[in-house]
Amino acid sequence: MNYLRYKKLYQSDNDGTFWPGYVELPDEDDSSQINKDQEEGTFFSTNPRIVTGIVLLILVAVMFINNTSALILLIIVSLLATKEWFDMFEYGQILPYPLLLYASLAPLLVVYFFGLNNFHVPYLIFPIGVIIYTGTFVNYGVYDKFGSSFLFLIWFGTGLASIGFILNNFGSLFTFLLLISISINDVFAYEFGKRYGKRKLSKNISPNKTVEGFAAGMFVGTVVVFFMFNYFLDITFLQKILISFLFIIFGTLGDLFESKIKRSIELKDTSTLLPGHGGVLDRIDSQLLSFPILVLFVHFLDLIQ
Repeated sequence: MNYLRYKKLYQSDNDGTFWPGYVELPDEDDSSQINKDQEEGTFFSTNPRIVTGIVLLILVAVMFINNTSALILLIIVSLLATKEWFDMFEYGQILPYPLLLYASLAPLLVVYFFGLNNFHVPYLIFPIGVIIYTGTFVNYGVYDKFGSSFLFLIWFGTGLASIGFILNNFGSLFTFLLLISISINDVFAYEFGKRYGKRKLSKNISPNKTVEGFAAGMFVGTVVVFFMFNYFLDITFLQKILISFLFIIFGTLGDLFESKIKRSIELKDTSTLLPGHGGVLDRIDSQLLSFPILVLFVHFLDLIQ
């Protein structure tokens, strides 16, 4: 036996006894061919991020054909994102899924159908619901879950409600373009940073982000959003520049915020639902912080007729 061509291993019989065995190693030419085949693969296996991104773009474009279908998509997003958060923090029986779903869905529906004047209602009802449920049905391990549930209400609930507010007042096309502009910023930041990035933007939170990529994404994203505001909003030139810049930079901060949450509980992605992208929360983290900034701006300038 040519032992250079074989690797020793141990195999187990049914009774648990281990016996030495050997497995033949591939020739050098065969090994290189195997690696070559693995590298080539299929387009989907080697480019899951691109394929998933294209599918998501088509899906969102179709669903944002009008306000009603767009609202349905936001409700579906709420259902999926709430489940991801529920699993991330392992609420179990301590905090039921329907109660957490209320935190994400109620602000959206209240703002969409009743406007900002009733925005505070879900934020009053949710704490009462949590206190009543936990005080009545839960006797252990509840207090360390309080913080994450209220964080979800404030972060996700406010973010999704802000998207709903823009949708109801400015239409599905404007909302869709804003959602895509954040993704354009992400793509340019990622691609430019991968090729030319030298300095880490936030090594401990998101090690793949670079200062150079951030700057490139900011420039392109701000320009894209500026032209959108120039068409849809009747505001001054300086106001367009300012809100475009803030909209994009808060999108990046939203991404870093969610990354820090995941690092704190030692997770890379919120789920594996979207190949190459992680979970639903991973895909909309930027929008959840950029849209509230836009709503504040719109409300401050009284742009709603």
